[in-house]
Amino acid sequence: MKSFTNIQLYIRRATFSLYALLVVIMAVATVAEENYGTPWAHQHIYEAWWFLTLWGVALLGSLSCLPIHLKGIGRWFKHLPTKLSRRSSAIIVAIMLSSSMMAANCRVVEKVQADSMSSQQVIYNGRICPLNTPARDFLLKLTGKSSYKGLTAEQVALSWTLYPEDWKDVKMIHLKKAEVSQRLGIHGDDASFADFFDKQGNYRLPLGLYPDIDERLTLIVLLTRGKLFEPLPQEVPSLSNSRIKAELLYNAVPWDTILFIASFIMAFLLFFVKTYHPQWDFWKVGKRSIKCLLALFLLVSLGIRWYISDHIPVSNTYETLLVIALTALIISCFTHQHDIPALIVAGSTLLVAHIGALDPQVTTLVPILQSPWLSSHVTTIMISYCLFAMLLFRPNRTMLIWAEVLLATGIVLGSIWAKTAWGTYWSWDPKETWALISLIVYMYPLHTATLPWFRSEQHQKWYLRVAFLTILMTYFGCNYLLTGMHSYK
Repeated sequence: MKSFTNIQLYIRRATFSLYALLVVIMAVATVAEENYGTPWAHQHIYEAWWFLTLWGVALLGSLSCLPIHLKGIGRWFKHLPTKLSRRSSAIIVAIMLSSSMMAANCRVVEKVQADSMSSQQVIYNGRICPLNTPARDFLLKLTGKSSYKGLTAEQVALSWTLYPEDWKDVKMIHLKKAEVSQRLGIHGDDASFADFFDKQGNYRLPLGLYPDIDERLTLIVLLTRGKLFEPLPQEVPSLSNSRIKAELLYNAVPWDTILFIASFIMAFLLFFVKTYHPQWDFWKVGKRSIKCLLALFLLVSLGIRWYISDHIPVSNTYETLLVIALTALIISCFTHQHDIPALIVAGSTLLVAHIGALDPQVTTLVPILQSPWLSSHVTTIMISYCLFAMLLFRPNRTMLIWAEVLLATGIVLGSIWAKTAWGTYWSWDPKETWALISLIVYMYPLHTATLPWFRSEQHQKWYLRVAFLTILMTYFGCNYLLTGMHSYK
């Protein structure tokens, strides 16, 4: 009997070694696909007999782990009524339910006139919206700010439209790289539209070398030619006043800025009180109210975004970051032990959404994305990512199990959506592959009986920190380093 048990142990360990080999092969395959093309990767790796054989052997070896899993599930249900399990279950249930002065020769549209046109309905990015939205996006793209030297976004956009010859010499295009200033021969971090062209009208930068600059100059050209947005035709039904007011409100409030600052301040206060004044009883009641208010504030912003865009806000990187932050804030409301890490995750995620190279503008969805399977897939995946981020601070087996279950569920929901969208459940797209890699990598700490190295909390802590790199690769790397059907920004 003992020898049979040892054989099972050897089979399980060999299976885990095989899964590790598959992780390496799949990671290399995504890079090979980027360099040699998708057909080459499918022919030589994904559809090769040896790759399919390795998967078959690994899945067959996984059957030896079933008895341990069944015992673990039995023990878990046995202790489910405990306080910890009740709290963990409550968290998961809650989540799932869940100025006119410029240069002397620069003419500017008066504020009164610009403000009167802010709610005028226009067609922008394929949807109807108030003029305030394209004007705000235009100014944010150029300067990184929602106002410019006391001028509103509407004043700047309308002034560019009416007086382009005046504004082409205004230094308002913010340069992120010093080498661009050197190439243009200018001082400072801001350039004018005219700085990018010589006297003959030739572009002074290598085309395509600085895509962010190219995009901003293109926006100026589109605006001055009247093609960035267009008036709403008479035959097109206009939006209701409530939709327009909602979008103006959404544009006026710096939601993510307020929230990431508040989340970090709250995390600091929690740490300070827990460390130096744990006896403050009034704080125990007030802190949950504050955390719930932060979650409600973000939920309201997502609700308004949903209302004005007419689709669930999970269609791009900016929106999914907000979903991760909302998940973390909800977790902070229901747990005392993990509230500081949850607030740090929320604040960091909102900070990335705020200062990263992301586009927060609201756009319409293409038909392929108008599916309830997509919404459930992305939401489930984002919740699992938030739980994985929480594990960076403290190993927690219950949280890891939920994160793995949600990630696996999200992958299944995504495959169903892929079938309806592209006609196939699985196509070894880089993001699909890296999601599978993440699922496998996080599987190891759950098998302490087979892999005793993970019985050490210190070992688990460092492994989970390294393992989170696979989540970052899945979420960011596949968007910005690799190309595929799931790449979006």
